[in-house]
Amino acid sequence: MSGSGDPHNINSVSYAYVGKAVATMLSILILCTCNVASTEETGMLQNVNYSLNTNTILDVPYYNQGDTNWCLYYCLTMMFNYNNQNIETWDMANYFDSGYYDTFSRQYDPSDRTLENYAEQAYSIEIKRTIWGLTITDFDNETFDDLIINNIKNGQPVLMAFQYLNSEGVKEGHAILAVGYDDQFIYLTDSSGAITKGLFGSENGYIAVPVSWEDFNEKLVKNISPSNMAYTIETISEAPENSTEGSIYLTDGSDKGFSCLTFTNRFKDNDTGLLRFDGTYENGYCIVDSSDLTSNREPQESDSMSVYFTVANPTSEENRYTVTCQLEDAETNKLIDGFNYKTSFDLAAYNTISKGVNYSNELYSVDSGHYRVMISLFDEKMEEIDSINIDLCVN
Repeated sequence: MSGSGDPHNINSVSYAYVGKAVATMLSILILCTCNVASTEETGMLQNVNYSLNTNTILDVPYYNQGDTNWCLYYCLTMMFNYNNQNIETWDMANYFDSGYYDTFSRQYDPSDRTLENYAEQAYSIEIKRTIWGLTITDFDNETFDDLIINNIKNGQPVLMAFQYLNSEGVKEGHAILAVGYDDQFIYLTDSSGAITKGLFGSENGYIAVPVSWEDFNEKLVKNISPSNMAYTIETISEAPENSTEGSIYLTDGSDKGFSCLTFTNRFKDNDTGLLRFDGTYENGYCIVDSSDLTSNREPQESDSMSVYFTVANPTSEENRYTVTCQLEDAETNKLIDGFNYKTSFDLAAYNTISKGVNYSNELYSVDSGHYRVMISLFDEKMEEIDSINIDLCVN
């Protein structure tokens, strides 16, 4: 499956994603497929009255996987951060030593308890994994659907990984979250839109996308078999008392020549550094040369630095958000003058918005050394609800 989109700018962003899928009898080798991502503001345009369903839709924070294959890690990040953790997806990829293009089988081995142990030891979260389709007699649609409903009743989303046929009849694989339900719909959150958009045809759907139970069972659950297995991950830990009010993330689109953190030489053409997420790097990310994504490119004082971020509103109401972006000396923790950026805006329910800032020639004023880009998201009371920190070295 492939997707295409317009170049990212301060008012809009599109990302493209590519994925592959492989299945075996003993493990579910599901790759994180990708699709076209959000524009400036995207949401549910299916004329669904969400006000009738908010009691059964959980406010799960949203993060988009960009060009990576990490649908599993992004779904887990959403689940864990919903449970009051503060983790970054690239940290998880770094823990499992997963590269940018690693398939599902390289990200996680479903035949052992590595992921369960990681969740409990690192975040004190107890999770339960179930493989579906090991035999043809151990489940039906009702059993699968009841698991989703019971977990959401208990205040926890469910991670689901499926193999399915796309519109061209090619087998794909993808992990998604079930975040809500009612009599008519299951509500799905998708880190790329591969299932919500690609399989179910939602025009702008990524967060709490309503899909009829009939379609969900017909196109996904019904097709589970020993040769087409699926799995679920449930959070057994008690649901959080207070759910998130929003999330902020950086999206890696470096495969398409764009990244959310970009360094462009002001005096040389075709000399650009892009932020690239890769769990094999020390921090889970690195600044790479746009012309050779395997080569590191440290930011230069002659660069113009651009920062683009996306804010997601996973709640049923319009919210007021404020974002700040700053540059900090990583050794002294001193904020660097000239890099203070602040913007406030309203964002509709179940929507995302992308914004950015270009710092022009400000890097020319800093000394060589280690720095940290800090992006923070605040609610209408100016209480911080999410943040991102990226360390970098300026020459």
